Amino acid sequence: MNVTRCRHASRILTSYTRAFATESSPTPSTPESFKVPAGTTTTTTTTERTAASNSATTKTKPRWSYTPEGMKAPLQLDFAKSPRNKVWAVNNDPTRLDDVYNRLLGPGGSKMLPEELKWLAVTHKSFDQGRRGFNDRLALLGIVSYTPFAWFEGCERLTFVCLGRLTMVMEATKEIVSKEPLEGSILPDQFDRQPLDDAQLLAVDNLNVMGPRDVMGKDKLYQLANKVGLLEVVRWKPRLPQRLESSGVEVVLSSAIMAIVGAITLQHGAAVAAQVVRERILAQVPKE
Repeated sequence: MNVTRCRHASRILTSYTRAFATESSPTPSTPESFKVPAGTTTTTTTTERTAASNSATTKTKPRWSYTPEGMKAPLQLDFAKSPRNKVWAVNNDPTRLDDVYNRLLGPGGSKMLPEELKWLAVTHKSFDQGRRGFNDRLALLGIVSYTPFAWFEGCERLTFVCLGRLTMVMEATKEIVSKEPLEGSILPDQFDRQPLDDAQLLAVDNLNVMGPRDVMGKDKLYQLANKVGLLEVVRWKPRLPQRLESSGVEVVLSSAIMAIVGAITLQHGAAVAAQVVRERILAQVPKE
């Protein structure tokens, strides 16, 4: 019985072996359904090479200098009523930007921030539809914030982000309380209470008649921005190029200075940013 089974098994294996040996070929055939036309293969290869070439070129260019391909729409969706309102040129020269940083922050000021951060700090969200990044979040770190104190407008909007907006307002407050007692700063108490009488505390009452925005408000920062030539390098798109004041140039330039302070806070810490505000911003803003 066992011998018979072995014979049957050998016959079956032998037939399969002969069939494999005769039907196999040096180049296995591919089913027709799996074959890809030659033209399609060439096109795909060319597309992949083009994408790889564009990717390599993009990596060599700085991020601030171009709009990402994935953020470009095939159709233009923003249309101006007047074609001349679309004409506006911005600075693309790093040397001019470095000169403004040196005038604002002092000699070597252009070396305080990395290249990308320098451009981001002077980029408004109106430029290139915000596709290259913008400075709103940096301005939150360095803005003259009115929210954490009762004498500021919008004090009901106290949020976590406001905690990072005290770099400039803190230095402005220090500037106020370091002055001699101002006229009218001591107010009578409505309950006839007698406050602690101390010569070192008299200057704190200066905050009754002067706030941080009186020292470093939007209008004063705008004057400082014009003084250092920030308008020549800030990247934005005014609504009306012939009427910059109506387009909000004051807000754009003051926010750019706040963003630069915020960038320094982010890069070097609050201690360095506070020193920059004292020695470079407060020293240059108009006093009156």
